[in-house]
Amino acid sequence: TPSDLALRTGLGVDALEGLAASGALESIGLGRREGMWAAGALAEVGPGRLPLSPGADPPKLPGMNEQQEHLADLWAVSASTSHPIQFIRDRLSQTGCITAAELLSLQRTKKGVRVGGVVTHRQRPGTANGVRFFNLEDETGLVNVVILPPVWEANYEVARKAPALVVEGLVEYRDGVTNLVAHRFEPLPTVESVKSRDFR
Repeated sequence: TPSDLALRTGLGVDALEGLAASGALESIGLGRREGMWAAGALAEVGPGRLPLSPGADPPKLPGMNEQQEHLADLWAVSASTSHPIQFIRDRLSQTGCITAAELLSLQRTKKGVRVGGVVTHRQRPGTANGVRFFNLEDETGLVNVVILPPVWEANYEVARKAPALVVEGLVEYRDGVTNLVAHRFEPLPTVESVKSRDFR
């Protein structure tokens, strides 16, 4: 039972809230929201303390939807089995965006496309004559994005700072690698703030 867990582990409120938010207490009968509600009272359970009063039982609360579970996972354990882009995929598709997996299937065509995703890396190698490289990730995979100097200058603020982007460009297939050569960027609001790993 939740009281047994609290008694045996001696966990504090923060740890119990983290376990509850991640769904770890579902196996002992507490949903994510109920567990977070009960964490304060459970943290008071321990040797030499009175047991929980009947009024300390959590109310029956509605379950979380997928997006709420995603955010709770990120808060509790800094990882999730879902991807923030999957929650806005319908909106991206309506604006003509394809997935990373679809882009990779276009490897033999020089075609203009739109792809939306989270920027995982920004790179500017010293040997690349001002060319920059991004990795853009969606729920289906990664896209290599190549940004030539004039495009970087024209899109500087958005391309440098936005944690997620819609990138328009041409598909390029060279030496067994598919790239998206960017010509325009738009910021893409997602369900949470994500920070890219940027390298020089």
